[in-house]
This record gives sequence, C-alpha cells and structure tokens, in this order.
Amino acid sequence: MPHFLIADDSEAKTIMLEALIRKSGLKADIIKAKTTETAKQRIGEQKKIDFAFVDYEIPSELGPAIIKALKGENPACRIALVSASDSEEYRTDAMAAGAESYVCTSFGTDDIEKQILGLIEEWTGKNHKPQNPNPKKS
Repeated sequence: MPHFLIADDSEAKTIMLEALIRKSGLKADIIKAKTTETAKQRIGEQKKIDFAFVDYEIPSELGPAIIKALKGENPACRIALVSASDSEEYRTDAMAAGAESYVCTSFGTDDIEKQILGLIEEWTGKNHKPQNPNPKKS
C-alpha cells in the first residue's frame, strides 16, 4: 500500500485533499502533518513516502523545507505544492526543492478537483477515463 503525506495546517484543505485521494480510488495510507516539525518527524518515522501534497505556508518553516526532507529520504517521491497563493516565487521555490507540480487552491472547486485527480492518475499510472467502445475505423 502506498504512503501519501499531506503536509498542511489548513484542516479544510487537508480534508479536501484526503477526500480526493479516496475519490481517485487509490488505496493509500494517508499521513498528515500540520507543521514542518511534524512532517519531518513523519518522514523520518515512515521512511517510504510515495506521494505528497505540501502547503507552502506551513508553520514553522516553509513547504520547500518539507519537500527537501522528503526528497532526501525518498528521491522517487512524487510531490505537489498545494497553496492558496498563485505566487510565482512559491512555484519557483517548490520546484527548486524538488516538487514537480503546483496546484493553486484559490481557483474553482471543479478545477482543483480535476488537477488533483489528474496528478494522482499520472503518478499512479492509472487511467480512469472510459474507453471509446466504438473507435473510428480507417
């Protein structure tokens, strides 16, 4: 069973992210952290974390500190920065630390859901799109 870290101090965003992970059909052990210290502790305890959603503005260090710690323990970990801010600085810092994706949660709920489910699908290699039962013949 894969391990999924959600590092975010917002209870509402954590609930939303956990619900979307479940909605994706991914059966994962979800590890939660509300501070940088707790996230780093969970990373050290768990050792193998496969996927992560990390907030930028998390107490007491910023999200890139968590991303660096994750990449140090799990170089193959797939990480997305998930922030309410659409800051280019946040995006740049997160990517430099090792994140591969950035999701701004201040956009519409449908857009956020589509982005998050798309990332999980990409990360796990699962394609939930229905196949066309009548493909065009050439």
